[in-house]
Amino acid sequence: MKILRVDEILWNKIDENHRKVFVRVDFNVPIEDGKVMDDYRIRQAVPTIKYLLENKCLIILATHFGRPKPNDEKSREAYTVLPIAEKLAEILDHEVLFAEEIYGDAVRKLILDGRPGKTIIMVENLRFDPREEANDSDFAQKIYGKCDLYVNDAFGASHRAHASIEAITHFAKIKAAGFLLSKEWEVLNQVLHSPIQPQMAVLGGSKISDKIQVIKNLMTRSKDLFIGGRMAQTFLAAQGVQLGKSSIEEESLPLARRIMAEAKQLGVNMHFPTDGMAAEKIDATSAKVIQVSKDSPVPASLSLFDIGPETLKAWTHQLSKAKSVIWNGPMGVFENPTFAHGTLGLVDFLVIEKDKIRATVGGGETVAAVGQRGALESLYHVSTGGGAMLEFLEGKALPGFEALKLRDRELEALGAV
Repeated sequence: MKILRVDEILWNKIDENHRKVFVRVDFNVPIEDGKVMDDYRIRQAVPTIKYLLENKCLIILATHFGRPKPNDEKSREAYTVLPIAEKLAEILDHEVLFAEEIYGDAVRKLILDGRPGKTIIMVENLRFDPREEANDSDFAQKIYGKCDLYVNDAFGASHRAHASIEAITHFAKIKAAGFLLSKEWEVLNQVLHSPIQPQMAVLGGSKISDKIQVIKNLMTRSKDLFIGGRMAQTFLAAQGVQLGKSSIEEESLPLARRIMAEAKQLGVNMHFPTDGMAAEKIDATSAKVIQVSKDSPVPASLSLFDIGPETLKAWTHQLSKAKSVIWNGPMGVFENPTFAHGTLGLVDFLVIEKDKIRATVGGGETVAAVGQRGALESLYHVSTGGGAMLEFLEGKALPGFEALKLRDRELEALGAV
């Protein structure tokens, strides 16, 4: 089974009048007052779009955006993808036609009037129709329409069996992965199956239960695991450390103990904070640096909201010995500058070491922190998928990839083998 990459399509065997390509992208980006606030995901799809234009394709782009309420006019106004189409046009310096429908007469007319190698059409938000998330076959056939090829470049949505991700592939004679999807596949496969050793993993965020399988998988590929965020507090509490008012995932204490025991059996070093930034409230404008250990209980009135400077120094020293690093989840509540030192300090370290360490970073908050430092283009790979990345690292089969897989006879029919 193989996934055809878009540049493996034999374009010389396809008539230019039969190169209408439906491209599923993930342009689910933050918008405020009708303006795109972060265009990273949009820019990552540009190489695929430009490549298709160079190969004389007429492009129909489709994305979801947010969680609009069906049949709600205010929701339609709030979640239209028009600002995204305008931003893409600005990035490409190329006209992007916007269709106010997902499919139908207006879309057909734009396609009929379009020109191969010139026309880019973006249809309206796929989630305006509930059949998208229901993976409805009839809806998939309607949005594919008279297209000739299907390209998936939406890694961030490929962990969901939705109509534009899975059902639509049953109507496409030629289906392929865009450059972004292909890169995500290659990089994350390497992390899981053939990592550049020594590989080390940094995990943060809230719940151990959300990342249990990721932790277990990475323990067999990484000899050092660094645990920050609220997750770290649960692990520390499981070791008997008193953490004041800090948020603990009480129901996961037995799970934390089992993971630590398993890590010990595997010879994996689990690193936890030895100091932290503490305050009475999450919106505090100042914090105290306090030691974190069985012998140094956190005062009862305080909570931990970030790793401390001693921890950051020790961790970056150890991480400097790595050749590859996988990182998912912030070290603290970095949205508050008072508690951003740990997360942003880790970003700064990876940027400094970028020529020595292959850093693969993912997760919405983690990527936001990298963006805050202006480092999205500096690290080896910044994933465009939060949930998709986690499910991939859990070892799950993602519908977006499974739907693109071709058997040998299908490849032979396409002349690709």
